[in-house]
Amino acid sequence: MNFKHLAKHFPELAALEPAQQQALLAQAYQDAFATEHKLTIWRSNLVSALIMTSLCFLFVLVLRPALGLSQQTSAFVLMLIAFPVYFFIQHRRFIKRLRNSLHKLLP
Repeated sequence: MNFKHLAKHFPELAALEPAQQQALLAQAYQDAFATEHKLTIWRSNLVSALIMTSLCFLFVLVLRPALGLSQQTSAFVLMLIAFPVYFFIQHRRFIKRLRNSLHKLLP
């Protein structure tokens, strides 16, 4: 885990020393992604992947013919827009889950 990269998402840690930031982030990570949360996280990831897959099928089967896009153009749209958006949403969810755990640990 890159603590320097993660610390920029948490301005509430800016006043602390880097070692304290790292320790708090490590504790928050352990709390947020502990084994008792694995099933919830797994289910959430599966549901979001299914939603993304269904939206892609909707795009390919309904919107592509309606807009008159070629197969190559629709593939580029999915690769350049849909796939990065999915990763962005997953990253935001990761940060939110970590932030909730961090707020429990902060004094």
